[in-house]
Amino acid sequence: MKRGLFLFCCLVAAVFAWQGASYSCTSIRLKTEANDVVYARTMEFASFKSGVSVVPKGFKYQGTLPDGSQKGMRWTVKYGFVGMNYEGVPVVSDGMNEKGLVVGSLYIPGYVKYQPYSSGSASSTMAQYELNTWLLSAFATVEEVRKGIGAARVCQGPMGQTGATPLHFTVHDATGASLVIEYVDGALRLHDNPIGVLTNAPNFDWMIQNLSNYVNLSPDNAAGATFSGVNVTPFSQGSGLHGLPGDFTSPSRFVRMVALTQSTVPVKTVDAGIALAMTVINNVDIPIGAVRQKTDTGVVLEVTDWAVVADLSRKRYYYRTYENKNWRYVDLAKALAGAKTVMNISIDTPADYPEVSASARPMQP
Repeated sequence: MKRGLFLFCCLVAAVFAWQGASYSCTSIRLKTEANDVVYARTMEFASFKSGVSVVPKGFKYQGTLPDGSQKGMRWTVKYGFVGMNYEGVPVVSDGMNEKGLVVGSLYIPGYVKYQPYSSGSASSTMAQYELNTWLLSAFATVEEVRKGIGAARVCQGPMGQTGATPLHFTVHDATGASLVIEYVDGALRLHDNPIGVLTNAPNFDWMIQNLSNYVNLSPDNAAGATFSGVNVTPFSQGSGLHGLPGDFTSPSRFVRMVALTQSTVPVKTVDAGIALAMTVINNVDIPIGAVRQKTDTGVVLEVTDWAVVADLSRKRYYYRTYENKNWRYVDLAKALAGAKTVMNISIDTPADYPEVSASARPMQP
């Protein structure tokens, strides 16, 4: 079987799982005092059977047309990358390349319409779920993406049983620059994103406007107030962020991530930045059963399937899964050095909790 057809058939099987899901992705970007950039995101749903693809430079791709044929845009990987795949297929939903560019796709049902397809543009066409992979393959910086993305015509991929797969995209580079890519009414829209946060629907510009409802939030505790001579003080610490939404809707997650990323004290080192990103992104972790969707075939229980953190300075790609909360990482340079073709790293590892009873020592008086 030809590689292109094989990839497409596997991808259809993976994307089919998206139907009926609310798919609550969240992404953030943080910077340290030394201008190191750290990115984090979650992936929700039951399971995408993901692994980490290691894609070396020189590997060849071809885009998918709306009819499902592998006759679209051809490209060769210029920059090797790693990223989370579907069913072990080297088409990634999130990833980082050797230049420190990060790209992630997030679900946005009801708010996107891709560029119209014409047979005359087949050689520059790809399906929307292939855009991540092309951007990681071809560009080193956000500015390069801004200037070069117009070379691709991003069309609605084959529907069939897979549905529309509506996506928008977050892009970050090693300088800290951030960009949101959306396709609205058949046109490409690019948004600078100095805040560095992206979730799902509605569109990014609406999310920014919605922040006006939360300008009262502050990391500083409220001072209290006096009502007709009665002094009222806060019950506890954290009163400045009273009213911060805690539900799992995409607007609430967006506000929560903006509040937390903007209020955290800047850290000095990249290791501290990684620890901070891991802590912040944990605030949108969905325990299984907390978000449910009734469908014709039963109830879908949404869950944070996996989360990643990317160190754009040292090119390390950290991940954890629902089953194993211990973070692991792929060193991009080492992974690419040993890759002659596309490789896959399994993320399905059982939880390991070290037993440390024997390390107890007498306490000093």
